[in-house]
Amino acid sequence: MITHILVPLDGSDASEQALAPAKELADRFGARVTLLTVMIRYPNSRIHVPQMDDRSVESGKAYLAGACGRHNLGEGIELKSTLGMPAEAIIEFAASASVDLIVMSTHGTTGTTNLGHTLGSVAWKVLQHAPCAVYLVPVRFTASKS
Repeated sequence: MITHILVPLDGSDASEQALAPAKELADRFGARVTLLTVMIRYPNSRIHVPQMDDRSVESGKAYLAGACGRHNLGEGIELKSTLGMPAEAIIEFAASASVDLIVMSTHGTTGTTNLGHTLGSVAWKVLQHAPCAVYLVPVRFTASKS
């Protein structure tokens, strides 16, 4: 039974392609949805300023609220913003919040390369280490003109 769906977003249009399938699944199963964005904190940063981190988390929550509005997600969506490295933070949140399903796009801000990788690095790590099922939404990129 699916009761809690996690949708990680990174601010890219590509990552937001996971929202429609997540909403459809949530409606079908009556599951609650949590949107999570991870504000990157580099582990060995020489200038760790806590006030900057607090503003980053608030900025992340504002982005998620905007994504809810842009995609007409309605009420009852939980918004979470955290600091850390993306894949690790997604996996940790899923474990601690008893998430049943992670719905995420195959690519995010880094997109695809000319090598045509089928998965982005964050999606790959989450798929390998998630404590629950992972539904990967294929991202459709339009070809750029040179």
